[in-house]
Amino acid sequence: MITTADFPTLTQKLNEWFNEAASLSIEDWIGQELFDCGETNWQVYNGLILNGAAKFERVAEGGQLPVGTIGEGDSMSITQKRHGGRISISKDMRMFDRYDQIEEVAKDNTQYAFDRIDQSQADYILNGFTGSSYTDVYGYTQSNLMADGVVAFSASHTNNQNSGTARNLIRNAAGTANPALDRAAIVTARKDARTNRDPNSANRPVMLDRLIVSATNEDLAERTVYSSGVAGTPNVDLNPLKGKINNILVWSRLDLRSDATDTSAYWFLGASRYTKKSLKSPFAQRPTMYAPDQVSDSKNWEYDLDAYYTIGGLWPFGIWGSTGVN
Repeated sequence: MITTADFPTLTQKLNEWFNEAASLSIEDWIGQELFDCGETNWQVYNGLILNGAAKFERVAEGGQLPVGTIGEGDSMSITQKRHGGRISISKDMRMFDRYDQIEEVAKDNTQYAFDRIDQSQADYILNGFTGSSYTDVYGYTQSNLMADGVVAFSASHTNNQNSGTARNLIRNAAGTANPALDRAAIVTARKDARTNRDPNSANRPVMLDRLIVSATNEDLAERTVYSSGVAGTPNVDLNPLKGKINNILVWSRLDLRSDATDTSAYWFLGASRYTKKSLKSPFAQRPTMYAPDQVSDSKNWEYDLDAYYTIGGLWPFGIWGSTGVN
């Protein structure tokens, strides 16, 4: 049987299995493609977006260059939270040298940890259309407001410089919000984003070049974007979207929210330059496994697996969304 003398060897094997499972999970972790998952040593992560901070005017000969002014300064503070569980290696597993079971327990727990992180990030954008908060995958309250205090996807994002509003809620050509995924809605959203204006009324175009869809909408998305002609029509002209949407990101966690709501019709457009400027999920500690300091009363060897991270929204216009209901 596996005894305490074998503890260092077993720990080494568990670390190998953890690293193998973590590596594969990271490859499937779609949330990190959209969220800024950088590391931080701040318990309270502070984000600040300065929008409209610019000055470039004609200057008279011998005149002083004008000083740039800050049109809008929205800030966000989000607190790191610990998430984790224990990988329990039972006495029965050790008694009968069940390395096959121990390997599966270690790998499955590791994969589950990354799955939960990925789902929590998917839930953030899936819950970004109404209210001011929602219950997250862990059972806690999570805000879905961006730094300007408006729900993540809205036609009336505000700024503190003037009464102007801006949208990142997708509409179709007729002006109806939350359209189903189709070519016309993508074209309209791209136009809306390119005509975005900052608090100083300067045109700040946002180039929406990434389409994010559920597994259910994968085929429709590819036909809409990659077809040589306009999909679903006898039109033989070239499909302009084929060269303007550079990437389709299929995120299977968009099909079903963690509260069991069917969200397979939801779809999103992102600006590759700005998406991570919008969505923040900093890590104070990435998922890490620790060997036990002592054996529990049940004689199990329990390895801790935990992480510190948080989620929040800063600058709205890098990510646009639709529930697909219209």
